[in-house]
Amino acid sequence: MSSKSRSALVCLLLALLLVVPAQAAVTVYDNLTTSATAGYSEPNANNPIFGDSLTLTQGGPLAGASFSLYNSGSGGNTGAILAGTMELKFYDNTTPYSGGALSLPLLGTVDFNLDLSGSGGLPAGYYSTFTSGDLSSLGITLPQNILVTQQFTETSGASTRNGFILFGNPTVGSSPNTVYLNSTATAAGLYTFSNNAGQAGFTIQVTPEPATLTLAGLGIAAALYRRRR
Repeated sequence: MSSKSRSALVCLLLALLLVVPAQAAVTVYDNLTTSATAGYSEPNANNPIFGDSLTLTQGGPLAGASFSLYNSGSGGNTGAILAGTMELKFYDNTTPYSGGALSLPLLGTVDFNLDLSGSGGLPAGYYSTFTSGDLSSLGITLPQNILVTQQFTETSGASTRNGFILFGNPTVGSSPNTVYLNSTATAAGLYTFSNNAGQAGFTIQVTPEPATLTLAGLGIAAALYRRRR
């Protein structure tokens, strides 16, 4: 190949690389699209934390998340949740958590402000699911195996409890039939629910790594440039 032809090829490859569109977010775990099977809650006074161990179809930068909030009518609770904050924490579960104090490496924390007052609040005995906006700017990179926890703090409303919903087996990714529970009344650990899939409701999205073809193109361009020199 002549020097002129090599230069033209290099320019073409670089131009193609510059116009490669950004990778769209992909769902790497989902069971919120399955049927709800049960709910679990504790009094707000217990400061409960709920979670689950998830195996994603692939790791990558966190792009989005969905979760559930349950306002149980247990314990005589009749109040609605009007507003509050939900804190999601993402842990590296490459070495699987098996129980006790949660000492896994913390990858990142995301706080959501939930305002349900416009619809009259979330009544006792009901649940709702929530989906985040784009989280890619937070710079949280997830490995394939993670543990996700959620902790809700009510800021407006008369509800005395909060919890989460159990859904069926995930349609994307996988999860063991256990959930993580921790509160002042429940020792931190993994728990199972009888006759239930026992999986907390989550959807996780990541931004995939750039396509291998793009990286290969960069390698070809670099090689041709070295030969030309």
